[in-house]
Amino acid sequence: MMNTLFLPAVYLGGCIAAMSAFSFVYRRATMFKSMEAWFPINTQKEEYIALLNCEPAVPEYHLRAALLRRAMEAVRRLVQIQQEKPALQQLMKTGSIGDDLWHEFQAAEQEITAELQEISMEANTFKEGWSQTIFSTAAQMLEHEKQKKLQVEMKAMLEKETLRKKKEEEREATEAKMNEAKREKEAKKAEEELLRMEEEEKKAAAAAAASKKK
Repeated sequence: MMNTLFLPAVYLGGCIAAMSAFSFVYRRATMFKSMEAWFPINTQKEEYIALLNCEPAVPEYHLRAALLRRAMEAVRRLVQIQQEKPALQQLMKTGSIGDDLWHEFQAAEQEITAELQEISMEANTFKEGWSQTIFSTAAQMLEHEKQKKLQVEMKAMLEKETLRKKKEEEREATEAKMNEAKREKEAKKAEEELLRMEEEEKKAAAAAAASKKK
């Protein structure tokens, strides 16, 4: 099922241009304020509408996959709305935000509610009762994507940490080698100095002995 989610993109090239005017009129005709003030443009919704109005008609499984992608985006936005609402309500009580921001949030909340209802109705046109499971399926797929992203991030962090440790070990090895070379150089210098002093002592002793003979 995951692989089918990307197949609708094959049809979009020929459909988006023809449907651009339709999408514009569709957005203008909605009874709610645009969510662009709170969310970016819902491309998943627009892609589904474009596919739905394509000529010739696309296979149904492509439409079902596109609707599921639209449901995933709706669930993601719903979760964000639910997470942000308590904080915004508290900020409203304390006067930390203005009415405009709260009205924008309410418009986004109304829009996502309408979006969920519309997806439910669309789902039932493909299969009776699908509206009862499409959002749970979308939530599971979002969680799967989240876990997959987390795994990628963890892998990247592990690789970064491994690289850091490797560089640290290389640095320590280089410093140890330099310190060893420095110690050997100092030891050699000390040995040469000792030999020089011994040689000078021998010369001094020889000179003293020669002086006594005279």
